[in-house]
Amino acid sequence: MTAPAKSDRTVRRRRWAALAAAAAAVTVLVGGALPAGALPVLEEADATELAQSLAEATEDQDVCYGWDVTVYDYGGSGDGVDQGSSLGVGKTADAVDNAAECARWVIFEATLVYTSASSESEDSATFSVNSNVVGAPTSADLRDYGITEGALLGNNDDQAVANATLLLPALMAEKGLAAPISLEANTQALPAGDKATGTPGSDWLRKYGAAVAFAAVIFVGGLGWAAWIFFREHPFAPAPVRNISSSSRRNSGLSE
Repeated sequence: MTAPAKSDRTVRRRRWAALAAAAAAVTVLVGGALPAGALPVLEEADATELAQSLAEATEDQDVCYGWDVTVYDYGGSGDGVDQGSSLGVGKTADAVDNAAECARWVIFEATLVYTSASSESEDSATFSVNSNVVGAPTSADLRDYGITEGALLGNNDDQAVANATLLLPALMAEKGLAAPISLEANTQALPAGDKATGTPGSDWLRKYGAAVAFAAVIFVGGLGWAAWIFFREHPFAPAPVRNISSSSRRNSGLSE
């Protein structure tokens, strides 16, 4: 008498295991993925390259430039600040200690807020330009060149931050507040093997594509397993055939 009970327990354990696998996959697909702008917004190499470009602009214009992006992530990836300037990654142009090197400064500032998966509120972003130079560029000037809140929350948020910051020297020159940036012509032939590095597409997908694909496989497999167990326990039975007796046929004939 104990065999059926044991069999039922085994089936229930299998069913719950399948559902748990599907639920875990949903968690990875929906709630477990990092938001587009999770820290760091700029990878180390990109931040270093941006700081170097700003340093070259500072050398030409005698104006320090920088970026300061504050991230609030209520999904659990962590809050923090991504910042840097002509002085280097992690260094701010408007710091009192740097007043001697940066008498004039212009900084791109942004705040990115990522809500949790269970929140009804949407992610949001704001940005502005902070400067001690009268008539310096504003956020409206950046908008004219395609910098938007949506871009800062998208998959290419790092590119949006870099573009916004690199626009500042050009806008300062355009407004007549700094000298035009000098461009050095390349007089050397490019190596034969030179080509663009990296691949086009979403940075987020390149980072987490494998995890998403794995989660999708688990999700589909879990659903298939649960469906197999369900139909095994509840097989389709053929519809019962109604037997019509000869007396019923005779009665039916008489009634006609």
